[in-house]
Amino acid sequence: MYRVGVAVLIMNTRGELLLVNLTSFEEKYFAVPGGGQDEGETLLDAAYREIKEELNINKSDLELVGSSDTPVVFNFKEASLFRDGITYTGQEKYYFGFRFTGDEKSTHPNDSEVRSFKWVPISYLDKYLLFENQLEDTMEKVREIFI
Repeated sequence: MYRVGVAVLIMNTRGELLLVNLTSFEEKYFAVPGGGQDEGETLLDAAYREIKEELNINKSDLELVGSSDTPVVFNFKEASLFRDGITYTGQEKYYFGFRFTGDEKSTHPNDSEVRSFKWVPISYLDKYLLFENQLEDTMEKVREIFI
């Protein structure tokens, strides 16, 4: 069974994408913000909640650009995820794209989840998105939503 979740592409006025280094990752690995969808929550609500939880970014600091109806689906390589009595063998993530309209200085990571964050030019994503297929999947969604 796949866990449904969201991935959030946040672009600033300089055309940089916001990436997070989660505390569960090695320091060299980054991802776009996101997480699982809670019961009774819409995908868009999950996107706003995850952004707030991970980086303290308010909905009012974001302008929705678009979303992808086709999720990125992947299987876990080493372990399954067990939540609420269900064992998940992979995830399907729905992507949302936002323009960041707030003050970047007000962005603060939640230390229990996010070790650090970076605004990264699109041309440098290959230095941070190191998980298998992560760069390709992210670039596909950036092109789909923003271009």
